Amino acid sequence: MDLNPYALELIVRDKLARLRAEAALHALATRHESPTPGPRLRARVGLAVMRLGRWLRGADPGARGALTRAS
Repeated sequence: MDLNPYALELIVRDKLARLRAEAALHALATRHESPTPGPRLRARVGLAVMRLGRWLRGADPGARGALTRAS
């Protein structure tokens, strides 16, 4: 038995509307239950590289008695 294309379109449109409404309700329900995500991997790696650079550099370069030009 073939369905009329118009009838099939109405059935699909109704099904999509119900699924979208269900997805919106699910998003609202789970939004408050999930913990806030931590920093992204890219941010964590960037911060680690900056800390490594500071550690490798050591103390403040100006505090090491840097040479000054005598005038």
